[in-house]
Amino acid sequence: MVKNMIDYGKLVDEAMHIIVYKVLKVIQERGLPGNHHFFISFITRHPGVKLSKNLLAKYPREMTIVLQYQFQDMEVDTKGFGVTLSFGGIREKIYIPFSAITTFADPSVQFGLQFRETEYEYQDEIDIEIEEDNNGNGPKNGKNGGKKDKKSDNVVSLDLFRKK
Repeated sequence: MVKNMIDYGKLVDEAMHIIVYKVLKVIQERGLPGNHHFFISFITRHPGVKLSKNLLAKYPREMTIVLQYQFQDMEVDTKGFGVTLSFGGIREKIYIPFSAITTFADPSVQFGLQFRETEYEYQDEIDIEIEEDNNGNGPKNGKNGGKKDKKSDNVVSLDLFRKK
């Protein structure tokens, strides 16, 4: 991409990562309200993802988790989140950087975010920096260092999650 062009797709992804951060931070502090639950898909080999070898072997490219009834130890930081889930009766702690997320959906309110496709394997670590506002109330902006895209289009599709 030409350096003197604004990468709107990248800016949109950064803004959507901040939404995911804020939502998960609320869940960490207060728990899930009402019927809310989340489907979160992510690239399993993305730098910073922490999965057991067993899960990585079972999901070598992408994985979807559900946060609804049985999750524990939710820890959200400015780069991602960790949570303990049960896989086949075995509890495992996993960590997912926000930059690894490909989709985030809350079917209870028909809300969803779909991130641009990212390259499967990265050479460098990618961080999403979310600065706290002056009152410590969460992010005021986000930065994404070095994220590469397979596609050059800047279209975010939400059709999958809309009512028909």
